[in-house]
Amino acid sequence: MTTAEPEAVAEEAPGRYLPVIDGMITQPFPAADFDDATGYGGPACRVRVLRASRDFWDDEYHRALHQADAEMSAVLGALAAALTVRWGDPLTVGLWSHPEAGFDGQRAPELIERLSQSACSMQVWPVPDSGRWIGLTVGQHDTELPLELMAVVGRTPLPAPGAAGGG
Repeated sequence: MTTAEPEAVAEEAPGRYLPVIDGMITQPFPAADFDDATGYGGPACRVRVLRASRDFWDDEYHRALHQADAEMSAVLGALAAALTVRWGDPLTVGLWSHPEAGFDGQRAPELIERLSQSACSMQVWPVPDSGRWIGLTVGQHDTELPLELMAVVGRTPLPAPGAAGGG
C-alpha cells in the first residue's frame, strides 16, 4: 500500500472496489469451503480482501500502522457511503460475540467465526431481490500483520446486529 493521503485513496475506492463487490454478489457460492489468493468462503459465505496494507514488523513507533489505519478507514468510509446510497443505512454487526453466541442463538458459521478473529464489527447491507447480504470490515490478525479491508457476501438471513466493539 502506498503512503498517499487518505482522502485521495478514498476518492478512487468506489470506482476500484464496487465492481468487485458487484461481482461477489452475483457469483455463485462454491459447493465446498475454499481458501485461496482471492479469499475464503464456502456454500453460504465468501470473504475477499479488497485492500491490504504492508506488514508492521519493523514499525517500532507505529507510524506506518497509523497511516495505514487512516487509509483503510477512509476507503471503508467511501465504500460504505456508496453502498448506503444504493441500499440505505447498514446494520452494524458485532463480530466479537459470534464465536460464542452465533446467529439467532446458534453457533455462527465457521467462516464468520474466522472473520471474527480479525475484525470486531462489520457494516452489513441486505441486497434487494438477491437473497444475499454484503458486509464491509477492516481487520488485522495480529499487530505485526497487515490491515485488511474485507468484503463479505452471504446468504440471508442477515447476521444479527450486536453491540459493535471498535474496528
